[in-house]
Amino acid sequence: MPVPVQRAIRMIQAAHTKAVEHAILVTVAVVDESGRIVALGRMDRARAMTVDLAVNKAYTAASFQGPTHELTAMVNQSWFQSLVVANEGRIVAGGGGFPIVEGGAVLGAIAVAGGTDAQERELCELALKV
Repeated sequence: MPVPVQRAIRMIQAAHTKAVEHAILVTVAVVDESGRIVALGRMDRARAMTVDLAVNKAYTAASFQGPTHELTAMVNQSWFQSLVVANEGRIVAGGGGFPIVEGGAVLGAIAVAGGTDAQERELCELALKV
């Protein structure tokens, strides 16, 4: 069962609220278990590129069923680079993407783009508590 849209919206709102405290402009994406968008929220004046970054990080977290920051050690490995190419650049390593897990099952993923890796991870971790 994918993430219910109302929960996805609440997660996005929680991340946006925290982003205001950090004085950063972000986009937050929530995807289902296959990496398809459930909900997307781009703050006013957030850079356009944050949309693709957030969606791709969420896709990556759902696909790997793990946080995107854990993939950074693999970026120079040829098999990982092949996955990036095969997925037309949708695989993104770095902070800001987490799977949404309930009862041991991955329901989808959330990702934030527009801040530092640490800020994006913090916003995701906060949103996951919603």
